[in-house]
Amino acid sequence: MATIKKDLIIFASGRQITVPNGSLSITRRLEIADYYSRNIFFADGQPTGDKKIDKVTNIYGLTREEVIEIADAMIHLWIDLKDNVRALGVDTPEIFNVRKGEK
Repeated sequence: MATIKKDLIIFASGRQITVPNGSLSITRRLEIADYYSRNIFFADGQPTGDKKIDKVTNIYGLTREEVIEIADAMIHLWIDLKDNVRALGVDTPEIFNVRKGEK
């Protein structure tokens, strides 16, 4: 599973990519963006009539395994948040896994 650090995603293979603020998002179309602004893995263009989109833009050249690693890492973070909210509620900073001196 990929490890997401401050400005890096580190894959099991050891490959690293720089992602501003370590932030990734996913659209309802399952396209991936970094830092809420730039699409990094997406369908390029819009379907017109009977034509389907046949081009995928993959800015970082992510492999199949790397996309799966990103999905697993993001799922893991959402599960951690859900578990923390269940255990601690929404009124305590401890739900964010922040310890003193850690950013």
